[in-house]
Amino acid sequence: MTFYKITLNENCGSSRICIYNSGCNFKCVGCAYKINPAEMAESCAKALDESRIIGILASLRPKRVHFLGGEPTSNPALSRIAKFAHEELGAVTKIGHSNGSIRMPDYIDEASISIKAYDERAHFAYTGTTNKSVLANFRDAYERGIRLEASTVLIPEIVTTDEVERIAEFVASIDPEIGFHITAYIPVPGITLKPPTPQELSIAVRDAKKHLKKVNFRQLTIEGRAELKKTDPSFCSVQIA
Repeated sequence: MTFYKITLNENCGSSRICIYNSGCNFKCVGCAYKINPAEMAESCAKALDESRIIGILASLRPKRVHFLGGEPTSNPALSRIAKFAHEELGAVTKIGHSNGSIRMPDYIDEASISIKAYDERAHFAYTGTTNKSVLANFRDAYERGIRLEASTVLIPEIVTTDEVERIAEFVASIDPEIGFHITAYIPVPGITLKPPTPQELSIAVRDAKKHLKKVNFRQLTIEGRAELKKTDPSFCSVQIA
């Protein structure tokens, strides 16, 4: 696992650097990264030295440092870079998205964890692995004071509306104030899974709100996903390495 790209965003009220990791320890059937094969190829072909990443952080001194993926927690350099950003720069450090299978390292302030499924059989069908560590690590991160967000992908043939509600119940058992985001599955080329209908997404959101106070959602096509990256200020970044 290597970090392969760094972007800078100054459109979110304060400077934010995102550091991208290649590779993932899950094999999700409908992984959104499969939508853009060029991005996947880039992540496999490039590696940034840890000292160079720290040098860039020291030079730009961002207010926030986000680690994204692939799966950022699988990178052995993560904890050292997070420690530098947190301790030396006073930056807020965030795991921008994680599958939660690996315990959050020290020096992480915030994390967004995608819980693919609460039912272990459904989780295994989608990811190829168990969810026991995911659920345990989510609770562990909360107990350590890491500010959490949760998310899941609604895929009617695997992660049903009932399954989304089970995830919401689990999150609420820890803290009903934790934000929860439901993403409608975007069809991946070559994969036969179907996206949810607007009605199915509405049901999932309604049922999640029975348990959690902060629920939001998004339903996009492949084209809409690409357009969002061009127009949403939170995505409008400049690649600097």
